[in-house]
Amino acid sequence: MNASAAPKVEASGAMLVDMTTGQVLFSKDEDAMLPPASITKLMTTFLVREAVESGELSWNEEVTPSEAALALTRKPGLARIPLVNKPYTVKELYDVALIRSANEAAVTLSEAVAGSEEAFVQQMNERATELGMTQTTFANVSGLDSVSAGRPGENLTSANDLIRLALAYLTKFPDVLDVTKRAYVDIDGVRFEATNRMLSGRDLAYPGMLGFKTGTTDDAGYCFIGVSTRDGRTVLSVVLGAETDNGRYEATKALHEFAYRDFVMTPILRTGEIVPENVFVAEGEVETVAARTTAAFEVLVEKGQAVPEPVYDLPDTKAPVAVDQQVGTVTIEPSESVRYLDGESPPTGTLVTAESVETASFLTRMSRAFADFLEEVRLVLGKLSLVDRVEML
Repeated sequence: MNASAAPKVEASGAMLVDMTTGQVLFSKDEDAMLPPASITKLMTTFLVREAVESGELSWNEEVTPSEAALALTRKPGLARIPLVNKPYTVKELYDVALIRSANEAAVTLSEAVAGSEEAFVQQMNERATELGMTQTTFANVSGLDSVSAGRPGENLTSANDLIRLALAYLTKFPDVLDVTKRAYVDIDGVRFEATNRMLSGRDLAYPGMLGFKTGTTDDAGYCFIGVSTRDGRTVLSVVLGAETDNGRYEATKALHEFAYRDFVMTPILRTGEIVPENVFVAEGEVETVAARTTAAFEVLVEKGQAVPEPVYDLPDTKAPVAVDQQVGTVTIEPSESVRYLDGESPPTGTLVTAESVETASFLTRMSRAFADFLEEVRLVLGKLSLVDRVEML
């Protein structure tokens, strides 16, 4: 990465990923374990969504907040939505947890899924392990500090782990953005603004912003995961521990502008292009066949950086070979200029044969075998000394 062009991000931890290619474009203290505040609710709502998809819950199922959940509405500064002792649908609670960051809704949803917040937190930690979030531990479902949440322990995670969670959420349930891009939410006849100030219609609106999740506590500072799209690309960022509310949005804007301004989608191979390496065809009329791409293969390259060389994987095959038969892949390996998330495989492109190859006749195969045998004899003799050759005679 060009250090002079990289944005100056005033935060305890940050990360920037292009979702189109899976490339990491920026990171700052990405593995530092930090409190995520209400970004915690991404895992909460992710598990709720999985429960809905599996049939454990339904969107129209009604849930009445427990006394523990209602207690949060009575604590100064913690009430995001003034829930009352009445039934709400799972969908209503899901929406306000994401859009308004409602703590009481998060607790109510956790109890609906697992019977208690404690049991749900165990599920959160198990799912974090499954997602490879090795720097994460959850103690409550809201992201509040232990005193405010009324539960022991603190939530800790890293920018790297939150990227993994966000990617899992967006990959499995991309329509979650239909919720998080909304600038307000209605409940009990009252309209509440979203906590995200970068959404369309808000004071810090950013073009293409699709939302995702904010978080704020005294310990965590100001945090934000943001998703935006522009010109066919989608960018995901994490900012943890900014010092001010405006600061987290300024950092997010700087990251997204860096992604769109300083990185160019660069064609490595065109659709249908013949690659420079051939495939060996055993027992074919010809011994090699050309391979070509099935689609354009591109990679993001930072301006001023060298275009990386593709790596081809073309294992030997056996005749007969049909035209357009898949025979290998092409990829861009990690390097100084191209980085992927740790543990993630680089994207690959499919390679197919450019022409067909029939099986060679018996006579052709025997001739080749005899020629190969003579070549082996020549190589062996070439390694022997003159004395060894005379003794063989």
